Amino acid sequence: MMRHPPRTATSASASNIASAPDIFAPTPPSGYGLVWPGKDAAWREAATPVDAALRQVEAPEGCFADNLLIEGDNLGALKLLLPEWRGRVKLIYIDPPYNTGSPLLYKDNFRSSQKNDGEWVAAHAAWLSMMAPRLLLAREMLREDGVILISIGDEELDALTQLGREIFGNDNFCGHLIWERKRKPSFLDGQMGRITEFIVCFARNRAKAPPFTAGSVTQGKKYPFNNAGNGVRVLTFPAGAVTFGFGDRLIEPQDMSAGNIHTRLLDAVTVADGVNRDAFRLEGEWRYAQETLDKLVRDGAGITIRKVPFRPNLVTYSAARKKTANLLSWRINGIPTNEDGTSELRRIFGADIMPYPKPSGLIAYLADMVTGDGDVVMDFFAGSGSTAHGLWRADARRGIRRRFILVQSAEPTRQPRGKDGWRTSAAWDAGYPTIFAIAHERLKRVAQMPDCLGADTRFRVLRVDPPRDTGNTR
Repeated sequence: MMRHPPRTATSASASNIASAPDIFAPTPPSGYGLVWPGKDAAWREAATPVDAALRQVEAPEGCFADNLLIEGDNLGALKLLLPEWRGRVKLIYIDPPYNTGSPLLYKDNFRSSQKNDGEWVAAHAAWLSMMAPRLLLAREMLREDGVILISIGDEELDALTQLGREIFGNDNFCGHLIWERKRKPSFLDGQMGRITEFIVCFARNRAKAPPFTAGSVTQGKKYPFNNAGNGVRVLTFPAGAVTFGFGDRLIEPQDMSAGNIHTRLLDAVTVADGVNRDAFRLEGEWRYAQETLDKLVRDGAGITIRKVPFRPNLVTYSAARKKTANLLSWRINGIPTNEDGTSELRRIFGADIMPYPKPSGLIAYLADMVTGDGDVVMDFFAGSGSTAHGLWRADARRGIRRRFILVQSAEPTRQPRGKDGWRTSAAWDAGYPTIFAIAHERLKRVAQMPDCLGADTRFRVLRVDPPRDTGNTR
């Protein structure tokens, strides 16, 4: 069981947001970098206190819930969360607006300082000014081994990567994951049919971040220890670490070389109950170092020797994981697409209430790459709640428990049309006036679904509210 966290609802003051103003100072110009109108103001915004508080508005009866669903502007929410959650989040996944031409809902009162900026410059400047303070605060949320993954399209891939390099550091750029989001291209895409999007990956400290691993290596697949041409060295196999393919017996020290394989047994080996009773040494041209062998043994990896002469093999089991490739595809590794995300929401709500939702299977895959039992995952562009759904599904399957913090604004599901009317949506017509309402209802519904049973599906709802003198903050 995880410890209950300290108080999560608080107001932000200058002392707890701007206690270290240097961390939010723009990087001094050095001849190369990202520059846009309003950049300095965007950096200052990260350290500007917010006059608001987090209020709890819903909680499960009779128990404490670790998972948080927060309604409100994510910039204010991040500032309010920072004093408690600084340095505690293992993974941040966000799916921000792609700046495709739609109006930004996160304006933050930024204005271009140049009156004659073209529309292109103004649009990109506004987008960067929206993203910068949020990423600065996100950086402070991450643990030293934490990772942030950001979904993005072609429109702002370059700008986002450069912004991330400035905020997280060049050395902490992990690369781009390419997600095959569609099975077929659209004929409206201009010069080429786009079927992919990108996930930009940064670490808080890349030297301490885990490798991105996902999926299980095929059960029973063997990897030989011998690798002809490597330097000759001695490996010590701990007692009980090797499973032998023959009956109990004593094997005397001897030269076991043959052909281009060099192997020499330096100690007698007593095989008892199918394993080595004592530690023994083998000399050879090994693929693995002693440190790697020791870690494999600690992690419970299978090592087998089928016969004499000894040819040790690493046998992978379901606990063994492989480093993920940077292409996430439904054809290669079964990663779902936007079409799958739409079908998923249709099954939950009975209607296509939100365009282009991220499939929960994608989020589950990403979370499984870098997080494990007890880790905290944050998503402050929560949308329809795919992150929570994906975590619950994966936790139920793996028998672990992760926590999440989701933030979603009360973005309306209808928009003004002209002077008199409104342009509604399927979500509005279905009774969900805001995107937050969709996420809230989704979490309540999927908590009862069979593929989430066994996960900790309890959650509390908080809201970013103006401060007041009374109110239960728990």
